[in-house]
Amino acid sequence: MTSDMRRIRTGLIAASLLAAMLCSVAGCGGSGSSGFDVVPSEARTIQHVIDAGDCSDFDGQTFCASGATATGMFKGALVKIEDHPEPLVCDDLGAIDEKCTVPLAFTTEGFDRPSSLLAAVSETENGPWTLVNLTIDESVADGPRTVSIDVPARTDTTAPTQLIAAVMVFRGAPPTEIPAVTPQLADFGVDLVYVSPRLQVVVPR
Repeated sequence: MTSDMRRIRTGLIAASLLAAMLCSVAGCGGSGSSGFDVVPSEARTIQHVIDAGDCSDFDGQTFCASGATATGMFKGALVKIEDHPEPLVCDDLGAIDEKCTVPLAFTTEGFDRPSSLLAAVSETENGPWTLVNLTIDESVADGPRTVSIDVPARTDTTAPTQLIAAVMVFRGAPPTEIPAVTPQLADFGVDLVYVSPRLQVVVPR
């Protein structure tokens, strides 16, 4: 074997080793892999269901987009959050350092076992999540139950408030002690979560 051939062979082996190392880091290869395997997280699960319009499980909780039929223990039930392609307008103006609120209605259907509802909002999928008030319309005789979330907006800025609203469904009663703010929705001890599309809330000036 000539010295030129040895150099070519050595170069090919080095290139093959480099390619193998790169693939082990980047996750190359079959099964339709797109390259980097995204690490699952609650935030990515929420992002997925909002974009895909379906339900997905993560870490013992089920997350669903508005209007998607639930799976798991609440199979067949659904929560439909009112769609608002245009920004919500917050007319309940307070002091400059306070927050005003605007109602966001949703309906529940098909819950055939005792359950409780709470709601929380966040500016992004990443949290933190803050509990907000619910108003339940008890006068509904037939059809879905209508509930409203008090969605807050900041009054100390002219920019729209970016928000995601979450309707949390608990089997039976919710935990007796629930924090007002948590880094993740799972920290509320919830069984099923419905998330709204991404919302904007504006304060007229």
